[in-house]
Amino acid sequence: MKSVFIREIGIHPWDQPHGCNDENYITITLLNQNYEGAWKTWCEFSSPLTKKFNTLVHWHTRLTPYLNKTQEYVSKKEFSKKAKAGDIFRKNELTGIYSKIVQLNTDPFCIDPMRMTDYRTSITIMQKNSVNLENLWQQLCNLTDISNTDDFKLILSEKSSISFRFYDTETYGAAQAICHSEHLPLLNKIITEMKIEEISQNDVYAYLHS
Repeated sequence: MKSVFIREIGIHPWDQPHGCNDENYITITLLNQNYEGAWKTWCEFSSPLTKKFNTLVHWHTRLTPYLNKTQEYVSKKEFSKKAKAGDIFRKNELTGIYSKIVQLNTDPFCIDPMRMTDYRTSITIMQKNSVNLENLWQQLCNLTDISNTDDFKLILSEKSSISFRFYDTETYGAAQAICHSEHLPLLNKIITEMKIEEISQNDVYAYLHS
């Protein structure tokens, strides 16, 4: 089954029943009957973006503090084995919760899709300019999860950013791009070149069961 897309004004996270219709933002949802198909479509969609948005990072929070110092030590050691120069894994001293920011390969086809599906606790961010990871961590470290539209407004406080989240379920896969509406002409151009069908939220059930 070919992927389809939904284009909505505002911030409309796929996992939340109520978004917002703020005209300063746009949400593009790429939908397929399986995650593999949705991921492939996202790679095709995001690859042209990397010509202008040449930095790609992934932020993730633990949700809760570690139970003991041993868990904390082991996690920090495991992180240091895989981290690139500049990656951050640090504790918010007020909440006791660790979060991390890691740099991703700028070729979407080289990213492991299974690393990207913790949508409640992670976000992928693409930016036009080199990201100051320290500033970005400071900006996001107070988020305990990503659960409402205000969280996205915080994530997108830098207007040159596009955020992505990914959903892998038994019956479908989805990838969402949420960003400032000033980027819509570029996103529309890419979608037109991909020649994928547009549907509305009302068509989702029929598409998934076709």
